[in-house]
Amino acid sequence: MWIEGNYRRNLLDMHIDDWNPEFLSKVNVDEYVEALKDAGVQAAMVKGKPHTGLCYYPTKVGRMHRGLKGYDYFGEMIKKCHENGIAVIAYFTQIFDNWAYEEHPSWRVVTAEGKNMREYRHGTDFKTGRYGIVCPNNQEYREYVRACLTEMNTMYDFEGMFLDMTFFPEVCYCDSCRERYKKETGRELPRRVDWSDQNWLDYVYRRDEWIADYAKFATGCVKAVKPEVTVEHQFSRITGSWIDGSSEMLTEAVDYCGGDYYGGFLQQTFINKYYKNVSPNLPFVYHTSRCDPELCYHTTTKTEEELLLHAVTALIHNGAFLLVDAINPDGTIVPEVYHGLMKKVFEKTRPYEKYISGNLHHNAAVWFASHAKYDPGEKSCEIMDKKFWPGYYMEAPVAAASILRENNVTFEVIGTKNIKNEKADVMILSHVAAIRDEEMDEIEGYLERGGSLYISGPVGHERLQKLLGFEITGRTEHEFTYMSPTKAGKDILQGFDKLTPLTVPMAQVKARIVDEQGITVLATQTLPYTLTDTQDFAAIHSNPPGIYTDEPCMILKDTVKGRIIWSAAPVEMSRPYMSRQVFLRMIQALIKEPALVSNAPKFVEILAWEKDGKEYLAAINEQEESPIAPMYDIYIDVKDRGQKAYLLPGRAKLRTELHDGGMLRIYLPKLEIFQMIELS
Repeated sequence: MWIEGNYRRNLLDMHIDDWNPEFLSKVNVDEYVEALKDAGVQAAMVKGKPHTGLCYYPTKVGRMHRGLKGYDYFGEMIKKCHENGIAVIAYFTQIFDNWAYEEHPSWRVVTAEGKNMREYRHGTDFKTGRYGIVCPNNQEYREYVRACLTEMNTMYDFEGMFLDMTFFPEVCYCDSCRERYKKETGRELPRRVDWSDQNWLDYVYRRDEWIADYAKFATGCVKAVKPEVTVEHQFSRITGSWIDGSSEMLTEAVDYCGGDYYGGFLQQTFINKYYKNVSPNLPFVYHTSRCDPELCYHTTTKTEEELLLHAVTALIHNGAFLLVDAINPDGTIVPEVYHGLMKKVFEKTRPYEKYISGNLHHNAAVWFASHAKYDPGEKSCEIMDKKFWPGYYMEAPVAAASILRENNVTFEVIGTKNIKNEKADVMILSHVAAIRDEEMDEIEGYLERGGSLYISGPVGHERLQKLLGFEITGRTEHEFTYMSPTKAGKDILQGFDKLTPLTVPMAQVKARIVDEQGITVLATQTLPYTLTDTQDFAAIHSNPPGIYTDEPCMILKDTVKGRIIWSAAPVEMSRPYMSRQVFLRMIQALIKEPALVSNAPKFVEILAWEKDGKEYLAAINEQEESPIAPMYDIYIDVKDRGQKAYLLPGRAKLRTELHDGGMLRIYLPKLEIFQMIELS
């Protein structure tokens, strides 16, 4: 497959309207391709059909952009890239298509209040009036997509396609959605969010299936004409809530995973691990913008060290880095971005590409459950009053990853498809709202192989509750709670006691033990004197503990081959250092032998992997803001096997010494952005 070894990529982002004759009047393909070549770009994503729906080639299906005056920009870019040894990924927008929206009103997404998306103004979540959004359940729209993709693949030869915007930006009540749901279930579309209603849960899962079905349809349209062309769907909305309908099922419609992100480096290292593990082939692709921090900041550019961090973080996870560079409306670019900035970045990452495998050693695996992206505690409400970003499903696992990184616990982020082969000491279920039967089968298999679990908040399957020996009875009415350590839990909850219990700034799940065999209660629930949303209080500025209960809120369960720790709330989301250390000690209690030990500061990530019989280490200085301060005197302890440590790519020998327990200590005297080490 052409993607192998292809790590340096670029997209000239150009969703440009054509009401002004100046727009795209200065496109210069020769200049673009020369810039890409000089920067060392291996693959260019070339816009064929953007969100405007105005094609950049002479189409017979839709309408061509007027500003090009008939010039085949798309075709010329493909030709020039290929002449210069650059692979081409053709860009095609889906669902977000202004031309289709205007020409075919019956295709439009219809919100619960009966509006189309361009009727809104000044809103969030694409309700600005700019985006014409159509429904992927509309069969006429699907035939239009088939015609477009057939036309592009018939007229041109390229290596891959990127099919963008594969998600629902809103809950749709168009005729096509209503008819499909009625046909499948015999019911009308629900109009209230209610996580206690099985019909509502079924509807949410069906929307995941609908998007996956559409993605497979679009991929099939490409493969029907050019089976060898790779297909990548927009996968970044996997981190979005249930509303998007984006789930791990999308990976069944792609040759590799990819998507664009505009957060920091903690977000990136989390999603890079997930992409690496669920992608059918490697490298996956991490897209981010030249603009700082995102595309709407058109004229600001990230620093060289920030772009280098993005590129090398993706690379070490065996991912390609794709720079999204916003073109100017007239079609011009800033050449220095390529001849200077990106050329320097790729010159620094290129020597390390041959050492990458992605086979990361890890003690912990954070499970990102893509079918449980909601908060079961969310109150029932009308659809238009729903939360777009309920935080727990994403914030809790990322917080867990943050604590693992800052304490040098090696970890992966896995999908459901990875559980059956997972070998980590502990798998982390951080506020997983629901677990499907087939997922529970895999979790039971993991436990049978000797794995251990950490679970926080909901226990998303009855079989898991039975395994733990308790049943969930509800959640605390109090939204501010405490955990009081028992005698058995004092080591885990160091620094806390009955007088000063662990603060939990959220509600807790309530459980009743029904089978005490193998259970050790580590903490019990403690509540404030009063509820937080009443006039009554004990202390006007705070909610001190006052109601002590015997209800368990943290337990250790010994299973036949492993152990499970359950916490009634995701304490990993806590800000205080002492609270985060409680989470760390729970995880350490479930780890058998650390893959490595290091004194690296909390924003430096240490990764270890194997390739072709050799062991490698990397240290990445993942500070979130420039300028990035260098770190000094870092050491890394690994199991001694008689090896020596060499700094890549020049293979300068590093100082090492033997330590107790058969450990080899490797010294890194200085870390600026990243370092890579070979053990041999």
